[in-house]
Amino acid sequence: MSFDLSRKKFNPLDDYFSVVMEQGCVQTDADWNTMVSQFRRHLQAQSLDTFGPSVVPRETADGFLISGLAPALEIGPGRIYVDGLLAENHTDALKWDARLAEISGTAKLSGANIDATGLFGTTAYDDQPYYPNPPALPANETYLMYVDVWQRDVTYLQDASLIDAAVGVNTTARQQTVWQVKFLDEVGALDPTVAD
Repeated sequence: MSFDLSRKKFNPLDDYFSVVMEQGCVQTDADWNTMVSQFRRHLQAQSLDTFGPSVVPRETADGFLISGLAPALEIGPGRIYVDGLLAENHTDALKWDARLAEISGTAKLSGANIDATGLFGTTAYDDQPYYPNPPALPANETYLMYVDVWQRDVTYLQDASLIDAAVGVNTTARQQTVWQVKFLDEVGALDPTVAD
């Protein structure tokens, strides 16, 4: 843990679902962080219970779709859930997403900027935002591609924008969901006639 916290109070066995601030009471970082932990666990458990350990939503059906030939593989834009954690592959082409009420870089733009693979705004395997200098893809070999997703702590030491300009110091830190598309090599020949 890279944060300076007074204490950690979250315990999922307590079955609390909210933190209620009371009038005239002292507020501490522990209460705020407990509320965030409760909310985060609720979202992750809800995702796992609703659609299982991993899924690409229909809204961004090309999310993390691997296309092309090695060594020039491309990663499709969009969202994926891995172990209930939401990961997003954003593109540089932005558009308004009316349902999320935000500017989005994860959806296709109808009929615009489609690349040679038929996908909109893909990310090159060797240009992943959270995987600088990934290992080269093996030539003439069968390998399995997968998405590794986790959450990490980010302080002002990693992101200077977390320093509040009005007071000249950091006032909060962040937790960030990051992803990497990786491969397992030497998996052998895959037999398409074998069923799970």
